[in-house]
Amino acid sequence: MAEADTKASSKKLVAALVATVVIVGAFAAAYALLGGADMVADLLGGKGAEPVASTPATPAKPSAPSGTPSTPSESSAPTESVEPTEAAEAPATQPSGTTSGGSSTPAVTLPTSDQAARMYWEQVASQEQIGKLVRGEVSRFSIGSVSVSGDAAVVPLTVTYTDGSSLSGRMVLRKYGTAWYFSSIARSGNPLTVTTGKSADLAVVQTIVNQQATNQDLVAGIVSGAYKTCTIAGVSSGSGTATVKITLSGGSGSPVAGRITCISKAIDGTKHWFITSFSKN
Repeated sequence: MAEADTKASSKKLVAALVATVVIVGAFAAAYALLGGADMVADLLGGKGAEPVASTPATPAKPSAPSGTPSTPSESSAPTESVEPTEAAEAPATQPSGTTSGGSSTPAVTLPTSDQAARMYWEQVASQEQIGKLVRGEVSRFSIGSVSVSGDAAVVPLTVTYTDGSSLSGRMVLRKYGTAWYFSSIARSGNPLTVTTGKSADLAVVQTIVNQQATNQDLVAGIVSGAYKTCTIAGVSSGSGTATVKITLSGGSGSPVAGRITCISKAIDGTKHWFITSFSKN
C-alpha cells in the first residue's frame, strides 16, 4: 500500500514538472512574439529608449605648416595674374662720349641715312688709296691748306709711298651737325665714280658713324691746321680689320700718336676697306 502511494506521488510530480515546462515554454514564445521588452516597459510606465544613429566623426583637417600661406575660402574670388606692361621703347642711343645737351660737351647730330650712304659709297670709290694704306704701302702724307666750304673740307695731300714714289691727292671730310666724318681719298685727276641712289650696308655704316662721331680730336685738328704731317708707323691686321699706326705733327698743335682703324666688307665678291675712325692712342 505504501509502495503504491509512492508511485502515485511520483507520477503526479512528473506530470507537474512537465506542465511547468510547457507553461514556461509557451510564455517564453509569447514573450518573444509579442515584444516582451516593450510590454514590460509600457507596464512600468515608460517606453524603451530608441537607439541613436551614430554619425562618424569628420576627421580634422591637418593644420598648415608654419610659413605656408592659408588656402583662400571658396567664396573668395580668384586673383587675376597681372601681365607686365611693355617696356617703353628705348630712345636712340647717342654715341659713347657724347651728351644729349645741357652740359659743356655739345650733342652729336648723327648723319641722315642718305648722308651715311653717301659716305659709304664714297669710301667704296676710294679703294685705290685706302687699299694702299691698309697694305702698308704708304710711309707718310703731308697736309696742305684746308679749304672749308659748307659741310665739306677738302684736304690737299702729298702722299709718299714706301717705294720712294709720291703723288698729290686730296682727302674730303664732311661735317654733319657738330661732327666731322671721313668721306673719300683720291689721287689728283681721279674724280671718283660714286654710286648714288643705292642702299649701304647698315652694319658698316653704323660702325663708321659711331666710331667717327666719338673720335673728333684728330680730324678736327686736321681741319683747323693743328697737324701738317702724318707719319705711318706700321700696320697690324686681323680678321677683317686693320689698324694703321700714325703720328701727327708739324702744325700748331703738339705731336700726337694715334691710329686709323679700318674694317673690310666683301662687295660682289671683292674685299673693300672702310676707314672707321682717326683716334688718339
